[in-house]
Amino acid sequence: MLCKAANYSLYGQGDTTLVFIHGVGMNQYVWQPQIDYFSDTYRIVVYDLLGHGGSPMPSEDASLEEYSDQLAALLEHLGINDVSLIGHSTGALISIEFTLRYPDKVTRLIPLNIVYKRDDQQSRSVLARANQVLEQEQITGIDTTLDRWFSNKTDQSSLERIAVIRDYLSQVNPVGYGRTYKMFAQSDKVFVGRLDQLDVPVLYLTGDDDPNSTPWMSEQMAQETPQGEVFSIAQEAHMMAYISPEKVNPIIDRFIQAQI
Repeated sequence: MLCKAANYSLYGQGDTTLVFIHGVGMNQYVWQPQIDYFSDTYRIVVYDLLGHGGSPMPSEDASLEEYSDQLAALLEHLGINDVSLIGHSTGALISIEFTLRYPDKVTRLIPLNIVYKRDDQQSRSVLARANQVLEQEQITGIDTTLDRWFSNKTDQSSLERIAVIRDYLSQVNPVGYGRTYKMFAQSDKVFVGRLDQLDVPVLYLTGDDDPNSTPWMSEQMAQETPQGEVFSIAQEAHMMAYISPEKVNPIIDRFIQAQI
């Protein structure tokens, strides 16, 4: 389904609405393991970020606020005023920005595999990759990205699922990807000094083997968040919600149920 702001899908029923926000290079269908698990109990909203899937392009100098406004417009279109937000990577950044800007609309917040306070070398590397994509209008280094996202996942079932993610990365619009990735590259420090303004329960969830969205980053954010908690899953990396939903989904569910 399409509104002016976003291409989206609705699943399930229930008094509690969960909104899942994907990361750069992905689309709403990356949340299928969560849709399958949660739609019997909750109402589910998934959508394509600006520049991804069937959603419109972001502006040339896209900002985190622009992606937050996309979600606000979608929820207004749907007439939804009370949500639990689950965001992955770039989507995790968007989920926090949205909560800070629209605190009355969010009851629980779960940022997955979020980045925070990269060191200078990491910041330069990520920004250089974003600029390279924009200059060439081509997404390169997909194998390197997948190796980073899926640490030690070599069984046949995992390889088949990783192939789906490869297709998503290969098919995304390079300009939309590049603009979103540049925003992501420049947003790891935007919440410094702001997390104490979060007035909802927050669970920062990551994987022990995630080299860029590290447990340390989530721990730092949880310490700066009044109702912040943190959990890191052993032997999991960046795409843990997709590749190991049997580990991730029950943790999300328990956190949501504890707040209802």
